[in-house]
Amino acid sequence: MDSVDQFAAEARRFREWALNGSDQAEWAARGALVRLTKLYAAALELPPAWNEELADQPDAKSVGEDECRAVTVACRRLPFDLYGEVFDTLPVPPEQPVVGSLTDDFTDIYRDVIAGLREYESGRRAQAVWEWGSGLRQHWGEHATGAIRALHCWLASNAADRLAAEAEPSDAAESR
Repeated sequence: MDSVDQFAAEARRFREWALNGSDQAEWAARGALVRLTKLYAAALELPPAWNEELADQPDAKSVGEDECRAVTVACRRLPFDLYGEVFDTLPVPPEQPVVGSLTDDFTDIYRDVIAGLREYESGRRAQAVWEWGSGLRQHWGEHATGAIRALHCWLASNAADRLAAEAEPSDAAESR
């Protein structure tokens, strides 16, 4: 399986978690962290986004509002939504923090990644790579890294020991 196929597989797993996941509270936070880190890691392996095949292609079809609302509702199973974030971490001293939202993060990640997945599933591989790669650099990558940090911090402070001690039987299958 090449890097594009691998990313598509992770995008499908992310979509399944976002729309049909049944985990709750700390398990939902853990599942969200697993899905996001795997999706982000797979995105780093994608080939360069621009390809000459894209010159005359239409834009990807956007994800509908009903589907985005379903992701928003699914985020209610997470144990928290709002977190503090610094958008640009490079200036020292850092800029003033702002409030981030896991619901906003997941909805935006979903919108960008699934638009590319639909291109991929329609046989428009170059368009999918463009959607995923440019979105990673310009939009959904920021949402993913903010959410990853927030989820990590929350789990480390609230549930890490319990989750390790009470590993769910489905964890082995889910982590693949």
